[in-house]
Amino acid sequence: MSRPKSESRAALLDNALSTFWKMGYHVVSMGDLVRETGVSRGGIYSDFKGKRELFHACLEHYQDTFVGPSLAPIEEDGAGIAAIAKYLETLISSIEQSGEGVIGCLVVNTSAQLDPDDTDTRALLEKHFKRQEDAFHAAISNENNISKKLSESEVKALAQFVTTSIQGLASRFRNTTDMKPLRQYADSLMQILKVQLYNDQ
Repeated sequence: MSRPKSESRAALLDNALSTFWKMGYHVVSMGDLVRETGVSRGGIYSDFKGKRELFHACLEHYQDTFVGPSLAPIEEDGAGIAAIAKYLETLISSIEQSGEGVIGCLVVNTSAQLDPDDTDTRALLEKHFKRQEDAFHAAISNENNISKKLSESEVKALAQFVTTSIQGLASRFRNTTDMKPLRQYADSLMQILKVQLYNDQ
C-alpha cells in the first residue's frame, strides 16, 4: 500500500540518507530503499520522481542535519581560526564516538563516485564545498584583521587550501577507527594556518 504523500517524509529522508550514506548512491537500488526505509515504491514515488530526486533531497537534508551544526561556530560573526580548530576536533570526536568513521563523509564519498555527466548532483556538491570555503575564508579573514599579514588573494588561497585539506581528511574517515593520525593531520593544518598568519613557528 502506498504511503500518503508527505506522511512521515522526514522519516523517509532520515532512513534514505542513512542508506545512501552507507551504501553509496550508485549502489543503492529502489529495492534497497524500500527495504531500508520501510516505505513502498508507491510511497516513495508519491513524494519523489525517483531515486535521483530522493538523493538530492537527502543531500539537502544532510546539509541541514550534519553540515550546518558543525559549521555553525565558524559561520558566527567574528569567528577566527580557533573556530576552525574547534570544528576539526568536533568532527573527529563525533566520528570517534558514533562509529561513523566506517561510512565517512557523504559529500566526499559521492564526489569520488560521481558520473561526470551528472551536472545537477555536482552542483549540489559544489554548493557544499563553497559553503565550507566561504566559512573558512571569513574566519581566516577575521584573523588576518588582527595579524594584518596576508593580502586578500592570499586569504582566499589559504581558505581554498583548508577546504581541500579537509576534503582529504574526510576521505580518511571511511573505514577507519584510528583517530590519532587524523588528529595529527588536523594539528598540522592548524599549525600551517598559524605560521601563515603570524609566522608562529
